[in-house]
Amino acid sequence: MILALAAALVAVPSAYADVYVIVANTTVHRGAYLRGTGDGSGLPFYLVPKRLAPAYGDRSKRPPRGRYVFLGRLRRTRNFYAEQHFRFRVPRVRPGKYKVAIWCRRCGGSLILAGPTGFGQTVTVLP
Repeated sequence: MILALAAALVAVPSAYADVYVIVANTTVHRGAYLRGTGDGSGLPFYLVPKRLAPAYGDRSKRPPRGRYVFLGRLRRTRNFYAEQHFRFRVPRVRPGKYKVAIWCRRCGGSLILAGPTGFGQTVTVLP
């Protein structure tokens, strides 16, 4: 049992422990600002319908497209892990439940959900 737990911890990519994003306002109107804090110099942020959100550990060789709506990027900093505050305007998407996904090429193409757990935070977009 302990060996299995230790092996699982070693197998988890370090990107999940290193890159983090927390959304401050999880209810937002279209055209208003989604705010939060995180790290990952220059990483792109996307809004994706909750039902299409990536699972913990999903990867992509290229930036996401299709139902992923680009929100913006964190500023580029010398220190990749420098904490930053962000503010992205929510585009005219359909009202509903969404997740915020970050694509990290440097982390092996990881799709990382904003939030304190691998399940991510759910953002409700209102008209």
